[in-house]
Amino acid sequence: MWKHLTIATLAFDMLLSAVIAAPGAGLYALDALDDAPVGPMLGGLPVTGMNNVAEDDKDTNIPASADVSSNDNTQLTGNGWFKVPITAHKSPKGQVSTMAARIRALEKHNLSVPSKWLQAVEKLPIKEYGYGIEYYGEVGIGTPPQKFKLDFDTGSGDVWLAGEECAVCSRHKKFNPRKSSTHKAEGRKWGISYGDGSFATGYTIRDTVSIGNLTVPNQVIGLATSESRAYQQDTVDGLLGLSYSGVSFIPGVTTFLDNIHENDYLKQPIFSVYIKEKDKNDYAGEYLFGDIDHSKFEGELTWVPLSTPKFWEINLDGVSLDVEGVGKEQMEISGPAILDTGTTLIVMDEKQATEFHRGIPSAEKSEIYGWILPTNTEQLIPGNISFAIGGAEFSVPVKNLVREPVKGLDGWSFSAVTSGASNFIIIGDVFFRSNYITFDRGNARVGIAPSKH
Repeated sequence: MWKHLTIATLAFDMLLSAVIAAPGAGLYALDALDDAPVGPMLGGLPVTGMNNVAEDDKDTNIPASADVSSNDNTQLTGNGWFKVPITAHKSPKGQVSTMAARIRALEKHNLSVPSKWLQAVEKLPIKEYGYGIEYYGEVGIGTPPQKFKLDFDTGSGDVWLAGEECAVCSRHKKFNPRKSSTHKAEGRKWGISYGDGSFATGYTIRDTVSIGNLTVPNQVIGLATSESRAYQQDTVDGLLGLSYSGVSFIPGVTTFLDNIHENDYLKQPIFSVYIKEKDKNDYAGEYLFGDIDHSKFEGELTWVPLSTPKFWEINLDGVSLDVEGVGKEQMEISGPAILDTGTTLIVMDEKQATEFHRGIPSAEKSEIYGWILPTNTEQLIPGNISFAIGGAEFSVPVKNLVREPVKGLDGWSFSAVTSGASNFIIIGDVFFRSNYITFDRGNARVGIAPSKH
């Protein structure tokens, strides 16, 4: 998740005054849509190596292919699946981690952020301790493909990256439309902004998006021509949204995920996410499109239906604390939950977050910092947090709740569980690092199982 450094510029003030934006953050189109449809006009265009699957042949059990266990397979196979290795990238030094991640998570889902949190982020010079981690994969844009490092995000629906006109995007690789034979100009302005002062603005185009040998033509893409310092300092080039079209902030756009589903580009319209507990070398896990890798998890997947076909939202039945040698303590936490790979933390409402930390010895609530924990929490309560979903339980080690130290408070660290959500819980990467998850677009469900590490 991109962190921030506060910036206030006259140009951005002028931009904000010129548009009407929805509350919170968002990717917004500034110009009205043309009468022409803006969905993908794929019109029988071929996809290399792909076999379309007839509706009657789509097995809701989604059988695995012959062998998907290799870590280095990024090509599309004749069986209609391919892998994209992901790399763990630590956010630049000097940037706030947990507090900025909390703000981003809330505004991303159009939730309000107290002004005191924004003020605290502006003033807090927290060092980088390696807790602010993004996971990115390589994606091609255009023909021939220009390669970019994009953050794969199940909580977003849009694709965006830096364009060649962005003078301040020197840290990023920038897309050059003139070098793409499939580029189509759209001319609509767009922007993304957050209350912490970070932003990117530009315009939309259409072009081919490719991963491995999968090619999705005519996808709407946002090109940034200006960025705040937060985005300028990030080595990730942009974002690949993997959610439903209803999540897109550009009106009328069919997302990359829905293009795949509507045009039968994969054996099954699914993708599976595996994130390693600890990244070694450059391999931090993988996204497997079109299949399931049974070698990456224990037992069988528990399938859970989506509660709404907009986000990857399921129902969380309960949460408990299981302490070694003591037993399990049930917490009064349940409700709708969004599975969001683009969010680092787990975000609950105030009552739920209070209930969660009630079981953590010495956990404290700071009006400015949010929930903080003793840095030695793992020694105080060795064990796991269990999440009840679909009749099964999925664990997260207590040690994974402890994030970077709080400056000026020796022995205290930020908690990976924070407050701020209202009508739903946001489940981020702290959960994904312990659990393998398959996102099934065709059957509107997700499958979850404990990861093997």
